[in-house]
Amino acid sequence: MRVPLPARLIAALLVLAAVLTGSLRLRATQPAGPPSPAPPVASRPPNIILILADDLGYGDLGSYGSPVIRTPHLDALARDGFRATSAYAPSPSCSPTRASILTGRYAHRVGIRAPLSPRSPIGLRADAHVTLPQLLRGRGYRTMLVGKWHLGDQPGTRPTDHAFDRFVGMLYSHDYTDPWVATDERLALYDGTRRRIEQPDPSTLTQTYTAEARTFIRDSGAARQPFFLYLAHAMPHVPLAVASGDRRTTSASLYAAVVEALDDSVGEIRAELAATGQASNTIVIFTSDNGPWNAMPDRMFGRDLVKPWDHGSTGPFRGGKATTYEGGHRVPFIAAWPSRLAPRVSDVPISLVDLLPTLASVAGATASVPRDLDGIDIGPVLTGAVAPADRVLLYDHLGRAEAVRVGAWKLRLTYPVDGAAGVTELFHLLRDPGERHDVARAEPGIVAKLRRHLPPSP
Repeated sequence: MRVPLPARLIAALLVLAAVLTGSLRLRATQPAGPPSPAPPVASRPPNIILILADDLGYGDLGSYGSPVIRTPHLDALARDGFRATSAYAPSPSCSPTRASILTGRYAHRVGIRAPLSPRSPIGLRADAHVTLPQLLRGRGYRTMLVGKWHLGDQPGTRPTDHAFDRFVGMLYSHDYTDPWVATDERLALYDGTRRRIEQPDPSTLTQTYTAEARTFIRDSGAARQPFFLYLAHAMPHVPLAVASGDRRTTSASLYAAVVEALDDSVGEIRAELAATGQASNTIVIFTSDNGPWNAMPDRMFGRDLVKPWDHGSTGPFRGGKATTYEGGHRVPFIAAWPSRLAPRVSDVPISLVDLLPTLASVAGATASVPRDLDGIDIGPVLTGAVAPADRVLLYDHLGRAEAVRVGAWKLRLTYPVDGAAGVTELFHLLRDPGERHDVARAEPGIVAKLRRHLPPSP
């Protein structure tokens, strides 16, 4: 038998149903809430800072054994991250190495055989090559070059043609003027395509470039976008110069003061990253375009403005800039990324030609990387995850591969030039890093094996 509900209970149930129905209806018709906040910094692609010194020697930093040059900021960077003892500039001079960094190819494949002169018809053409800033801008990066370009000054070859959103710097070296280089072109510091400062004072360049870099880091943080900063310093290429306030009382020489000013610049940049909350998600790489210019030609000593000792140290290695001995190619290489790279030192051979594929991988741009590169992704080397098998590393010079390293063996093969006899030299770099003992005659089989990687005699 069904018991009737009291009238008051029925009324209460009807009111409750109405309230619940209205509430549900209200929720269904409410506008959407505020948009989700931007993803935290750590979930975005990392910022990338590539700092390139000019003519810095392997032995010029404290972390690489310098007894006289004090580089506490770079030494801290090395302690915090990855330091390579077998890192190579692919060429022993500036324009070819810079072309390799940006394209991931050896310079003889890119067509940049030697340092480019003002108004040279040769340059790194944006319509012929895929470059690192192009790949990164395609992934939403803000991009900026601060400092020396030296890959062409004609339309189609300038920094802004290669997807750099901003460029503040010089189109070639600051010695491209009287009395060192015969040219009618006047040096200028550019802002984009505009000549901002005529005949800039070399002593101001490190400070100017550092200030521009810090502003870009700060602005990128405010824009909440990943960024790529390519900071290509003018120093320590001659003529050496440093602002008077930047010379430490402990500096052993003008050269030491110039390198120490670069070290201070690194300290300022790391401080800016920390102040803007971007340090943990930024990979900072510091290296050099080639070894020290320890055999400068006579033209550099005009007016006694450059001294024969105005250069760095190759450490234990033979040769220097413009040679294919180790001193011309072996360079400092430090990479720090607090959230990803544990401190370590590696003797695995790597090359600056590896930077494009490696940084493209870090940024998630691998799908756009050309397949026929000479460089490889060295991410596993940086993290210590994999010790790769011996690879072929070429020493590019004046438009040809003049030497090759595979494992511990290095074959150097030169041809007669201007009356100088050609040589065939074989070195075991672990037993003889200074390349003092040629064992080519004793190891003909190894010579024949390595020779296959080099071009035939002209």
